[in-house]
Amino acid sequence: MISPKLKCILIEDEPLATKKIVEYIHMFPDLQLIKMVEDIENPALFSHDLKSADILFLDLIVSGGNINTLAELIADIPILIITSAVSRWHYPEFIKNRKHFALQKPISPEMFQSCIKEVMQY
Repeated sequence: MISPKLKCILIEDEPLATKKIVEYIHMFPDLQLIKMVEDIENPALFSHDLKSADILFLDLIVSGGNINTLAELIADIPILIITSAVSRWHYPEFIKNRKHFALQKPISPEMFQSCIKEVMQY
């Protein structure tokens, strides 16, 4: 039996970081990127996609608004991977209070691979 791919969403506004993370996602056949979001000003434009996501790659500083406005929308996403240069000590409470994985920028292929291996064991 073929297992379904894990549906991924990337919320990131830095072009180079977006390019790299997309490349890294494509290195894993079990991952499927279904949406990229550069601006969180209007969450209604991507809230439907969030409901079907298995993994959210989330930068904490994104154009268009405060990441805290997404707290309720992302609460039910099974796997949250923070992709940020922000120190863990400065993560918003809604992230600190839930299971999450972290990739500190700049993200190398090795860091990404290690994180995905950990996620797959979760």
